[in-house]
Amino acid sequence: NRMSRLDQISKRLENFQQWDMEAGGFFVSDVAALVAVARAAAEVIEGVDIAHLGGNETVASLVQFIDGLPFKPGYRRYRIKGVQGVDDFRSIHEVISRRFRRLNDEQSTFPDLLLIDGGKGQLNAALAAFRDQQIDPPTLLSLAKREEEIYLPGESDPLVLSRHAFALRLLQYVRDEAHRFAQHYHHILRGKSQME
Repeated sequence: NRMSRLDQISKRLENFQQWDMEAGGFFVSDVAALVAVARAAAEVIEGVDIAHLGGNETVASLVQFIDGLPFKPGYRRYRIKGVQGVDDFRSIHEVISRRFRRLNDEQSTFPDLLLIDGGKGQLNAALAAFRDQQIDPPTLLSLAKREEEIYLPGESDPLVLSRHAFALRLLQYVRDEAHRFAQHYHHILRGKSQME
């Protein structure tokens, strides 16, 4: 399935590059173009974000987009159980392990693209979770907030797309929605703790 997706991506690469050039965007490299085309070919994208409630409680959110639009029935939230204090890397490891172990056990379909909110460290934590579960990951990347850098497995340097590139805007939308959903879950938990 992954090979057919890569074939599909490579066939669409030339047309997509031409379209993006005409739309006023640009790619900094062929790898960046491949990321954009992979986004265009991805039917299901999932985004993961970690949020901390005053350092006492950590939660994670998972949002799902289908054909570039939020699919709220696919949203999930997780209380991080096995991590003490603030540790984004171990928290990402836990939520990715829980999510994809369950999908794997149920023989459910993985998303076409998994987006992690963060940089290289968060991406490596997600990769370690797949490795520890002995599960082949879907296409995986992370998006760091400050400079909007895209990190890919096996690449030492991040990709930087034009701030106007459609691919970047979609990845930002997924990341920001995951962040919003995590903050909403924190708000719910904060309200419950104040009631007790």
